[in-house]
Amino acid sequence: MNKDLAPRPPLPQAVALYDRACPLCRTEMHRLKARDRHGRLRLVDIAAPDFDPAQWGFELDALRNALHVRGRDGQWRIGVPGIAEAYRAVGLGWLTWPLRVPGAGRAAARAYRWIAPNRHRVSRWLGYREAGAEPAPRCDDGHCPTHF
Repeated sequence: MNKDLAPRPPLPQAVALYDRACPLCRTEMHRLKARDRHGRLRLVDIAAPDFDPAQWGFELDALRNALHVRGRDGQWRIGVPGIAEAYRAVGLGWLTWPLRVPGAGRAAARAYRWIAPNRHRVSRWLGYREAGAEPAPRCDDGHCPTHF
């Protein structure tokens, strides 16, 4: 087969820079990835020892304080818009409709600005386990278990 005509893997529609060390973040991103039937969401763990934030053009503190998602259009969406972009990428954008209700998007952004820097505490309050408490599934290779 001519290698110019060989099928190429689909490009991800979105790249999410997320904190796998955060139980809530890890669980929610991996749940999304598990529903990603077409490989449109790529997860990049900012807590990985070999992660280099400069490669992405951000400071690590900024990445730790908000989810950063780059859409297929190359634009970065940060915080709540990033969450919505990740949902759209896996075909679940319709679930973000409440963010379009007047005032709801602003309220969600306000809540997110408090939750993001307190995500480990919020994870404990919600009953999510720390990464060392039990093995967490890896989804970065494009394969993710359905249940967590």
